[in-house]
Amino acid sequence: MVTWAVGENFGGMTSMCLKRASLFHERGVPSAVVSFNPSPRFQAIQLDLITNKQLHPDVPVLNLHEYYATIGELPVGPQTNLLDHREVQWSHKSTTLRESDGTVFYVDSVSPGSEAFLHREYLRSDGSIYLTDSKLPDPRNRERVRRQLCLFDTNRQLRGSFPSASQLYRHWLSELVGNTPTDIIVDSKYSAGFLSSFDHPLATKAFVFHSTHVTAGANPLSGALTPSHESIIATRENWDGFIFLTDSQRRAYRARFDAPDNTHVISNPVDGTAELPDFRLRDSSKVLHVGRFTQGKNIPEVIEIVSEVRSSGVDITLDLIGDGDQKAVLETAVSELGLREIVKFRGHIHTVSDELAHARVLMLCSRYEGQSLAILEAQAAGCVPVAYDVDFGPRDVIDQELTGFLIPFQDKEAAAIAVARLLTDDALCESMSRQAFDSAKNYTSDAIFAQWIQALDAGRKLQPNRRAMASLTARLSSLSFRSDGTLEVEISTELHGVELTGLQLLISEGGAAVANAVTCEPYMADNERFSFVVPAKLRKLIPGEKPLDLHVRFESEDFQSTVRLGTQKRSSVLPFLTSDGNLSIK
Repeated sequence: MVTWAVGENFGGMTSMCLKRASLFHERGVPSAVVSFNPSPRFQAIQLDLITNKQLHPDVPVLNLHEYYATIGELPVGPQTNLLDHREVQWSHKSTTLRESDGTVFYVDSVSPGSEAFLHREYLRSDGSIYLTDSKLPDPRNRERVRRQLCLFDTNRQLRGSFPSASQLYRHWLSELVGNTPTDIIVDSKYSAGFLSSFDHPLATKAFVFHSTHVTAGANPLSGALTPSHESIIATRENWDGFIFLTDSQRRAYRARFDAPDNTHVISNPVDGTAELPDFRLRDSSKVLHVGRFTQGKNIPEVIEIVSEVRSSGVDITLDLIGDGDQKAVLETAVSELGLREIVKFRGHIHTVSDELAHARVLMLCSRYEGQSLAILEAQAAGCVPVAYDVDFGPRDVIDQELTGFLIPFQDKEAAAIAVARLLTDDALCESMSRQAFDSAKNYTSDAIFAQWIQALDAGRKLQPNRRAMASLTARLSSLSFRSDGTLEVEISTELHGVELTGLQLLISEGGAAVANAVTCEPYMADNERFSFVVPAKLRKLIPGEKPLDLHVRFESEDFQSTVRLGTQKRSSVLPFLTSDGNLSIK
């Protein structure tokens, strides 16, 4: 299970990464959590995970820095053209100590001549250097910066050098895989960015979409992609599996992208109590919000809804469980609405399930969700969720007025009515509590584990063809105008023995979804050359002002790959038609 960091007070993504590792281990599959960040508190954090029962004690948390800091004998790795950091004058900036034993973890230095030039030395507890990370002047242009990372054994012998941190990260992951068939499940978007190009012959690789792939509030079929997801989706042929937490997000992704058939829906696992908590023990006034205090969670509206319910004469209290950078904003909102007596800031607690077992309502007003772990955990405890109906999670797990309430986005009046009903109508709340509890059984660890095994097996079976298809390219061989106004496009490709079941030319407006492209079938195929006729009225078929992009889609029996159409060599001339229809050349 790969993430970037396992820090303190982490959110749902890291929580699920840890829980999945424990889930696999408990069912006989050796598992580990892999992280890359340097942390002087690593050992304390690892102990806290076990103490707080957030991770099985037999599941190791592997960290790049802990790994190299404790291993003296390193195999010889790749080495790039070395730059000598000693050629730069350095001035000490700071020293960071390990919390566990007080030894030096790393030392930072800067160049007085340029703040762009930096040098960091990571040290083992015995004082020997295991890694240097430098930003040095480029010998060809002293104004430019080149990065260089170097690994050393305990004898200060160079065992590998890398021109980027990403290459070091991939090298280390290859060492972990070694000669053992390994499934790699990546939870972190940042880690997925540098692991898109990771390709080990014994590794199956899947990425989990924990959040929406579009920016906040954007249309999932046409809106701007988040920068981190955009780079991952652009390299989708490099992954053996894309895992979505909800079916609605998977459908939106498949509708937008000309995607290979390597997508799966696997929910986060949630195990509640064996029996539904006694309804008589629930506090008839208690409402919870569980989640990080971020703008996306839209917690001020939760507070406003509580104020509206209180104004209607209903006895209500609100516990805010979590923390985050919006806490001061929320405290101000509570004070301005005169709610300090009924709203409690609980911080991070390890008894959330107990709180859910004694509350009537979980309220969420998020602007967007991937899949709300808070909703699933609430249902597993028989606490009824009231949530805004946003992409993508709530509607996948809430049956309206059966297992919770779905509220139109920002309809605070409707939310207040729903909450008031649950707090005052015992029969309604008890019935919905029972149905929510029963629905949560679909998300038990056993059920989710079986889905993971099925998805990973499918990715492994697909992998040889996926790798072959991902290697295919298409190049423009010729382009000619025909007398009827159509355009003839001939492409060439190297199939490397891949047996295709289909090949099409796709034409779409620049930046638009390829799934909405105009599709042209080849009218002639000769060995590895294919010819197409592009319609004369193409601009009417694809209205807009942006240039049109050409892609080629390769299809095999169980996989497809879409690549941008390029040219054999970059031409120094560019033919085009003037507004009068005359031919010119740039």
